[in-house]
Amino acid sequence: MVVMARAASRLRGGAAHHVRRLAHHPSAVPLLAAILLVLIGTQIALVFKVPSWGNDEPAHVGYVASLAEGRLPTIETNIVDDPARFPGTAGEFRGWDEEHGDIWTANHPPLFHLAMVPAWWVASDHQTAMIITMRLANTLGFAVWLYLVGAVARELVPRRPAVSALAVVVAAAPTMVLRSAFFVNDGWAAASALLLFLMTVRMLRGRVTSPLLITAVVAGIVAAGTRAQGVLAVAVCASALLVVISRRDGWHRGVGVFAAVGGIPAAAVSWFYLRNLRLYGDLTGQDALLDKFDRSPVTGLDQIDDIPGLAEPALATGIALAAALVLVPVFLVRWVQRHGWRLDAAWALLVIHALVTAQNVVAFLAIGGGFHDRYLMQIMPVLATATALGMLEVGRWWSRARLDPAAADRRDWWTASGWSALLLVWLAGAVAWLEHHYVFSRQTSSPVDGLLPDALVVLALGAGAALLAVMVGQARAGSRLSRDGGRQPGSGGDPVDALAGAPGRQEHEDECRCQQ
Repeated sequence: MVVMARAASRLRGGAAHHVRRLAHHPSAVPLLAAILLVLIGTQIALVFKVPSWGNDEPAHVGYVASLAEGRLPTIETNIVDDPARFPGTAGEFRGWDEEHGDIWTANHPPLFHLAMVPAWWVASDHQTAMIITMRLANTLGFAVWLYLVGAVARELVPRRPAVSALAVVVAAAPTMVLRSAFFVNDGWAAASALLLFLMTVRMLRGRVTSPLLITAVVAGIVAAGTRAQGVLAVAVCASALLVVISRRDGWHRGVGVFAAVGGIPAAAVSWFYLRNLRLYGDLTGQDALLDKFDRSPVTGLDQIDDIPGLAEPALATGIALAAALVLVPVFLVRWVQRHGWRLDAAWALLVIHALVTAQNVVAFLAIGGGFHDRYLMQIMPVLATATALGMLEVGRWWSRARLDPAAADRRDWWTASGWSALLLVWLAGAVAWLEHHYVFSRQTSSPVDGLLPDALVVLALGAGAALLAVMVGQARAGSRLSRDGGRQPGSGGDPVDALAGAPGRQEHEDECRCQQ
């Protein structure tokens, strides 16, 4: 009995040791946030009626059905609505007018929809199960995207690990988490774009290795082959690499990297955008869609309230939005006062991409387009990181004295824990309200009943509590990540490092890595 008791004690001690190691891993918070998103997204995907018109599911399903039949659709192709095959939902797919009976999402490149064709072949006779499967594929893409927000944030601010942890919580906005539950192509489009940015930043700041370059090329193909926003990401990353690597390693090296990162994705997907140009008169088919749905331009600020879909995300992200507008300028002014102004290629890359994306979104809204917070997913790393830095600046208000690194780290983690607790409580309340308003107030039954949806809610609450516990644990321990790029001693490498074979990173002096 004594031997068994000692063995059980050793097992408990070993398990506790592994839990502590995992909790101190730099990927702990991003992974828990990704799990939280998967749980909430899955729960909503299971209980929301099929299909969801507000999230364009009929058109996306019609796109997959057309590809399964060997036809690449246009925005005038009819959505599949075979009453014999789908007696329960044929009317839903037929639409309430002629325009909404077409595959209006056919202006998007087909890569993600092509990946969903096997789900159509296997489960098209069970339409609800098929669409839920497609929903969950997108949910997984959103989860990878959220994890990569943290990975990019850690590259931008490597010596303050609390920043990347808080940035992930900021990025998990209620309406963004809600949209992860539906069959759209944004999840994997944004995830692949962020992977491209991550690889680009590492090449800008270190050596160009074959794993980094190959990963960047594949990510660029997926990003540009899934949504038009990916084309901008490829163009910006390839251009930044051309300029920086040409200056650092010679023009021949820079041109070679540019040809790979920019040229290979262009060769792989340009045919589709040229097809759009031939069919609709522009590369994205945007103008043809606005004409199809008779959208009216927004000619003044007094018409902002008329923009479809704008008010809800703004209200749902009120805390983060207020912090970004108020605290980020404060942080920028004080940071320049402390460190001066120096240009960093990685920050410049992401800020330029964010500004061009914002300009495109504003122009789209001005000509009558609707707003979706999904449009901001590819610029979320810079938005969330900047917001997190602004939020952490609040910690300096109570501790203006110059602190040693361990004390400054503890201050960051305590401040990040407080903000995260507020944001997670807000997320829980907002998602509950959104479900009541959008799900249970609009349907009399759910596709999936029983204990599973409720169990997912409980697990999501547990994941949120675990995430907060990890951050509080970091604050209490006063831990500080080692200077080899943000790893705890003995904690193992980052999963993205393993994928890309990234080289070790050098030490840096400033809180935000800023190189000439």
